[in-house]
Amino acid sequence: MVYIVVSMLIIVIEMNMNVKLLGIPEQIMACAIKSGLAKTKTDALRLGLLELENKYNLLERYEDEQDVVDAKKILADMKSGKEKVYSLKEFEKETGLKIS
Repeated sequence: MVYIVVSMLIIVIEMNMNVKLLGIPEQIMACAIKSGLAKTKTDALRLGLLELENKYNLLERYEDEQDVVDAKKILADMKSGKEKVYSLKEFEKETGLKIS
């Protein structure tokens, strides 16, 4: 299950799959269970995925790449006039917030 938070809305994505492990990966999984690191094969796979994230920061890289895509779209929308750009004074007047 993956939890994604978007503006206080939580979206749950559940992924089911079958995995057949042979050889060394199978032995590693068996050792993880036998040693008590994992209770089930599913737990062992989860631990492996978490370790991949810890080592390679995959989610951070993905989020950074997505931020760049989003920023390019916003910039294009600003240039085309689809997004309104406010000066500081306009923003303060529009929102009633005092920034400066």
